[in-house]
Amino acid sequence: MAQIPTLVLTRPRVASAREAARYDGPVVIAPVMQIVGRDVDVALDGFRSVILTSANAVPFLPDLSDMPAYVVGARTAEASAATRGADVRLIAQDADDLVARLISSGDISGPLLHAHGRETRGEVAGRLSKAGIETVSTVIYDQEPCDLTDAAKRVLHGSAPVILPLWSPRSATLVAGQTGALPPNVVVIALSPAVAEAWRDGTGQTPVVCAAPTSEEMSHQIDAARVR
Repeated sequence: MAQIPTLVLTRPRVASAREAARYDGPVVIAPVMQIVGRDVDVALDGFRSVILTSANAVPFLPDLSDMPAYVVGARTAEASAATRGADVRLIAQDADDLVARLISSGDISGPLLHAHGRETRGEVAGRLSKAGIETVSTVIYDQEPCDLTDAAKRVLHGSAPVILPLWSPRSATLVAGQTGALPPNVVVIALSPAVAEAWRDGTGQTPVVCAAPTSEEMSHQIDAARVR
């Protein structure tokens, strides 16, 4: 019988725990980032709606009851609606999809508030404002880097089969900086082309790339790698 690959999860601990719970096999949780809220007062007065490009922002927001929200990802939509009462109007696949859909809708008016982490991509506020939808960018949390655990390093440089999913360019860069190129027994899965590019820049290796930047597609790729 083929050996079940070890799943190495490097997302922040809460997100890694969710993925670990659904994986039927050995798991090593080794976050390379921790989410830390900033001491900022997020005032919603004067804004017509909020933009959330990550579920990590949700715990640091005030009550969003009746506030329209445009979000990236089903997880962000679920968290913002369930814990903050947001009225989710749009669920985009990624930042580019969100910007394109808001601009093409023709009926979105600002000012909008984009609440996000210090490390962010896509220039959401700038692109929307340039298109005539006034958008304010506010950093409400930091993604502080962490060292990979010794257990994770041993697994990643061992000879047994391993699956390494990478969910963001930031995490791909941080992992690559600590591991370098990995042996062929490690299947690296990138959520998007941007994540894949960050991994190639750090290691020279080309990962598997999800067909769509969604949690469902990442789970599908992890399952597929498990039975290879």
